[in-house]
Amino acid sequence: MRRGIHILVLAFCASVATARAGDEAKIEFQVIPLPPTLGLPDRHSDFVIRSTQSWYAWVDNLTQVVEPLPTIDFDRYTALVASAGYKAHGPVVVTFDSITDTANVIRVHVSVTSPPACPPEPESGHYAALALIPSTDKPIQFDISNLDRPCPGR
Repeated sequence: MRRGIHILVLAFCASVATARAGDEAKIEFQVIPLPPTLGLPDRHSDFVIRSTQSWYAWVDNLTQVVEPLPTIDFDRYTALVASAGYKAHGPVVVTFDSITDTANVIRVHVSVTSPPACPPEPESGHYAALALIPSTDKPIQFDISNLDRPCPGR
């Protein structure tokens, strides 16, 4: 009897996991690299920008913009910015690994990776990337995998 219940519970859990996986849809996205010279916050931060007004407010909060930033059609796109913050031992790569639409939220998986070996001349900066997804009002959750490791002695 117990074995039969265990089998039913396992089958139910497997069907729920399959249903949840089936509810997730990958979202196509376009990545736009951002220059490390942007005056982004010194700590890790993520931004969801859904309108031209929000874009200009975000840009106004940057402490330095050396290169022109892209023009974005917010009628078509939502902009996602993932920033690793200030890194003295760059270059650091910020990568959008995947973006999925679940029933209630859009999940954004980002990796922050340092170079495989310490560079002879570290490049300090505010490392970030920007991704464009189809326009959405859904809540957005960032999941970060931090593979960034400082160089010893720096």
